[in-house]
Amino acid sequence: MKFYNRLFLVVGLLFGMGMTSCEDYLTVLPTNSITEDDFWKDKNDLDNVRSAAYKKMTDADVTSRILIWGELRSDNLSLNDMTQTNIQHLQQAILQPTEDMFNWAPFYTGINYCNQVLEHGEAMTEPGNEVDPSFRRGDWNPIKAEMISLRALYYFYLVRSFRNVPYVTKSVTTDAEAMNSRVAATQGVVILNDLLSQLEEAVTYAAEDYGNNSDNKGRFNKRSIYALMADMYLWQGCMLLNSTAKGDVMTNAAGDTLATDSLNTMSADCFQRSIECADACLAYFQQDYDELLDENPGMSAPENERYPYLTYVTSFAHENVYDNVYNSLWVSKNSTESIFELQYDGVNTVNSTIRTYLSSVDNGLVPEYMVGNNALTGSASATYAPERGFGKVDIRLLETFNYTTANASQPPVHKNIVSSLSISNLEDMTEGISSSNYSGTNNANWPVYRLSDIMLIKAEAIARSVASTTNAKNDENVNEGFHLCNALFDRSNPALEPTTNTSVSSDLRSDRLNEDYATAGNGHTAGELLTMVYYERQREFVTEGKRWFDIVRQCEATNDPPEVLQNYITLASAVRGRMRTIWALYNPIYSEELRVNGVEYGGQLEQNPVWERYSSN
Repeated sequence: MKFYNRLFLVVGLLFGMGMTSCEDYLTVLPTNSITEDDFWKDKNDLDNVRSAAYKKMTDADVTSRILIWGELRSDNLSLNDMTQTNIQHLQQAILQPTEDMFNWAPFYTGINYCNQVLEHGEAMTEPGNEVDPSFRRGDWNPIKAEMISLRALYYFYLVRSFRNVPYVTKSVTTDAEAMNSRVAATQGVVILNDLLSQLEEAVTYAAEDYGNNSDNKGRFNKRSIYALMADMYLWQGCMLLNSTAKGDVMTNAAGDTLATDSLNTMSADCFQRSIECADACLAYFQQDYDELLDENPGMSAPENERYPYLTYVTSFAHENVYDNVYNSLWVSKNSTESIFELQYDGVNTVNSTIRTYLSSVDNGLVPEYMVGNNALTGSASATYAPERGFGKVDIRLLETFNYTTANASQPPVHKNIVSSLSISNLEDMTEGISSSNYSGTNNANWPVYRLSDIMLIKAEAIARSVASTTNAKNDENVNEGFHLCNALFDRSNPALEPTTNTSVSSDLRSDRLNEDYATAGNGHTAGELLTMVYYERQREFVTEGKRWFDIVRQCEATNDPPEVLQNYITLASAVRGRMRTIWALYNPIYSEELRVNGVEYGGQLEQNPVWERYSSN
C-alpha cells in the first residue's frame, strides 16, 4: 500500500479542497492557498500526486459509480432496499439528471491528478534542466506510462457510461480556470482513438516489474496496459460499426468524412489489435508459468494444457470441497490471475462500496441495497449446464451468492466478502455451502482486470473479427475462441465430464468439455461464439461492474438496441421499451454540470436527448 499512502498534508490541501462543490465545472481543484512554485520540487512531490491519482479511484464516489453505471442497470442484481428509489428508477430505465449518481466530477478529479503529474513530470525531467538530479527522463518515463494508462482508464469508464464527454488533457489548478474552460463534449470513439494512440507508445516504456506483488497488481505496468488496450480496442471496434446510422461523423486528419467501408476496415483493425494485445497479456501468464515450472520441475501436469496458468479445484472428492479457485481469486488478493486491481488496506483505503450496495458483515452476512437476480439463479435447481445463468454444478453460484433453496430467487451477495468457502456437494450447488467465514469488506481489493477478462475479451474479439457465419471447422481462430470460453466453463463446473466419459451419469456430461466441441458435426459459428461469450461473461463477472457495459457494447456493434435487449438480457418489456435508441443506454449529464457548462447557461454541453424530458426547468 505504500504507493497509496504517500499523499501528505500539503498535497491534500493543494488538491483536496472544494472537490464537492457543484459550482465549478469538473469540480476539481481549489483556488489559491498554496502556489505551484511551492510544489513540484523533487520526485517525492510528483510521487505524492501520482499516488493521489490512484487513491482517488479507490474512493467510494468512484467505485460506487462504477458499480451503478456498469452493473445495476443489468439483470445481475435485484433491488433489496426499496427505499432506494434512485436505484429503482435506474433499473426501470427512468434516468433523472438530478440524481447525484450521474455526477462525473470524481472521475475528472482523478483525471486532473494524472494531468498534473504528466505536465510537471515532463517539465521536471527536461534534459539539462532537471529540478531533482536524482530524477531524470529515464526515471520519469515509466511513471508517465502509468499516468497515461490511469487517465485512459478514468476516461474509458466515462465513455462507456456517457458516450460523449469533455476531453480534458490539460490540468486545472484554480476554480477560475475550471470555470473558464467550459469544454465541449468529444465523441467517445474519438477519445478512445486518441487514448489508444497514447497507450501504444506508453506500453513501450512502461515498467514490467516493480519488485513486489502489490505494486505489480496495483500500478499500471506492461501487462495491465495490454489488458486495458485489448478492452478499449474491442470497444472502439464496436463503436465504429454503424457509425453513420448512429449519427456519428468520423473524419480523417484532412477533415474528410470517412465512408462506411473505411470505418468498417478500421473496426476490423481494432478487433485484430484487441486480439494481439490480449495475446501479449496472456504471454506474461505463460511466462510466469514457465518460470514456476523451471523452479519446480516435479510440478504436476496442468489441468488445462492450453491454458496451464488457470486455477482449478484440486479436490478429488465431491463432498465438503474446499474451493481453492475462490480462495485464489478473491481471498488471497493480488492473486496469480490478477492483472490490475484497486488496492485496499482497510485503514488508509477502505472499500465501503461493497458493504453499502451489496452486503455487509454483522454477526453474519447482511444483504444491503442489492441481492441476486433470479435470471442468474433460476436454472440452478434443475439444469446442469444451462445456456444462461448458473447451472446445478457451477461453483460460481456459491462463489457469488450465499445461495440456499429458501432464498433461491434473491440470494445475498458474498463474492469478495466471504473469506473461506467449502462446497457441500460439487454435484449439486443447491445443497449450499458446508462452511464459510466472513471477515468484512473494508480491505477487499476491487478487481479491474484479471485473467478471465483477457480470455473472454480475446474470444469476443475473435468472434467479431469474422463474419458471424464463419465456422470453427474452417477457422482455427474461431475454434480457439471456443476453447478460451469453454476453459472457464470447465474450471467452474468441476463435476462435469466430457461426453466421452460414460462412467458418469448423462446429467454430468457436457459436450462443452469435449476437445472437438467447436468442430464436431456441423461445427459452431462465430455468431454462436459471441453469444456463448456473453453468457460466460455474465456468470464470471457478477458484481464487478461489467454486465451493463457488455450490453451497451453489443448495441453499439449492431445499432439495434431492441434486438440486443430482447436476446441478451432479461428485462421487463416496459423497461426495454424505454431503451430503443443507442442514447437511452447511456447516462444523462448531471443537472448541476449543465448549470455550469450547459448551452442554456452559455456553456457547451447538451443533455443526452433521451433523458432531456426528465430535466427540471
